[in-house]
Amino acid sequence: MSRYETCPTCGSTEIIFKRGHHHFLESGLENIHLSNADIWRCNACGEEIVSIPRSMELMKSIAESILLKPASLSGAEIRFFRKNLGMKIKEFSQLLGVDRVTVSRWENGHEKPSKSADRLIRLTYAVEGKVAEAVMEQLRRSLRKDIVDSEADCFVSLPLVS
Repeated sequence: MSRYETCPTCGSTEIIFKRGHHHFLESGLENIHLSNADIWRCNACGEEIVSIPRSMELMKSIAESILLKPASLSGAEIRFFRKNLGMKIKEFSQLLGVDRVTVSRWENGHEKPSKSADRLIRLTYAVEGKVAEAVMEQLRRSLRKDIVDSEADCFVSLPLVS
C-alpha cells in the first residue's frame, strides 16, 4: 500500500500507511468526516497525505445532501456552493441578483439569508451545478412541501362576532 515512499514536505522515508477516519476540512465544511480513507503519515515531520478517490463525485454528493436538508443554509454551505460552482463572490452575487457584500455577509455568518434567498441559492446551485434529475425532483417536492407548511402556519382562526 506504500503509494508514498518519501514525504513530499521533508523528503523523509519514514512514511506509515493506515486506513482510517479523516475530518474533511478541505471541503470548507466543519461537519464532513470520511471513513476508510487511505492516509500516509510522515513520522519525521507529521505531514499527512489523504487519498480521496473520485473527489468530484464526493463534492457533488455533499452538495446534494446540503440542497435537500430541511434547515436553513449556513454561511459555510453557501460558500461551499459558490466555490463548488467555481464562482467568485461578484459573479455569484450577480447571478443571485444581490450585492456582493450581501453574499459576503451570508458566507461569514454576519447575516442570515431570508427564506426566499435561501430557496434562490438552492435553486441556483441545482441549475448551475446540473444536479441529477432525481435530486432536482426531491428538491422540488421539498420546496413545495415547505410552501404548504408555511401556508398552514399562516392560518388564523378568528371568532365570529355577531
